[in-house]
Amino acid sequence: MYVFKLKTLIIAAAAAITVLLLLTLGICRFAAPHSKAVSGFSETGSDEYVELPILMYHSLTKNPSKVNAYVINVSDFENDLKFLRDNGYTAVFISEVIDYVDGSGDLPDKPVAITFDDGFVNNYDYGLSLLEKYDMKCTVSIVGSYTEKFSSLTDDNPEYAYADYETVKNMADSGRYEIASHSYDMHSLPDKSNPGARKGASKNSGESDEDYRRILTEDTQKNRQLLEENCGITPVVYTYPYGAISKSSMPILKELGYRASLSCLEDTNHISRGNTDGLFCLSRYLRDNKRSAAALLQK
Repeated sequence: MYVFKLKTLIIAAAAAITVLLLLTLGICRFAAPHSKAVSGFSETGSDEYVELPILMYHSLTKNPSKVNAYVINVSDFENDLKFLRDNGYTAVFISEVIDYVDGSGDLPDKPVAITFDDGFVNNYDYGLSLLEKYDMKCTVSIVGSYTEKFSSLTDDNPEYAYADYETVKNMADSGRYEIASHSYDMHSLPDKSNPGARKGASKNSGESDEDYRRILTEDTQKNRQLLEENCGITPVVYTYPYGAISKSSMPILKELGYRASLSCLEDTNHISRGNTDGLFCLSRYLRDNKRSAAALLQK
């Protein structure tokens, strides 16, 4: 799937609107910016926290002509991993962050989470050897309808194909990938061809709470069921398609057994033991073709 400048503009506008909405509703709040991941204390001075930057990737390529805001060159990904290693960062799964909050695990001195959205097969074909080389790991968020479709095809071209269920299982079995849910079929935005489309997993204007709960539950459960049946994986992390979030989604995801969710808001997260609500709407830095990991983390 190729992403064009129009999509970049749409998502940028959607992200700006989402930020204003979330701040208004109090769903997410920004932490003060910092240049390094360190331990400290919250604004009240009573709760210890760990700073967690999260990097958001989408697709990798070996073809320079395909590079855009959501597709970066494999060599740039390697440069990012080298920067992280050389600057003392340790990659962690989101599940390890959950364990830290629950009190059943610890985090390293400078944790960083690497995430990939959509589930492109190149995340594995091009990424595995580099993750092994630099001793890193990442969380990949699967769009169920994409993975289901490519599981019935023989097209596995790493330049554009999505991972099939066999590849998703191989990812998890490698120990370098954690699998998250990116919805079954809610990865969409309204456009000229489909002006009535839902904005990701958000609630439509005028939609009843009951209808929204049913639709989000059915979609989310379908993706989880397919991952369980085909890969033996039960995801506990939900990644909002396009970062489109509704206030009522968090309690629904909690009821379905999800422990954390990922947004498209850009900031460094403050993670505190016992603060389970702080695991939802985690912020991430978009690693596009213009901003390296070094640039994002040294701001």
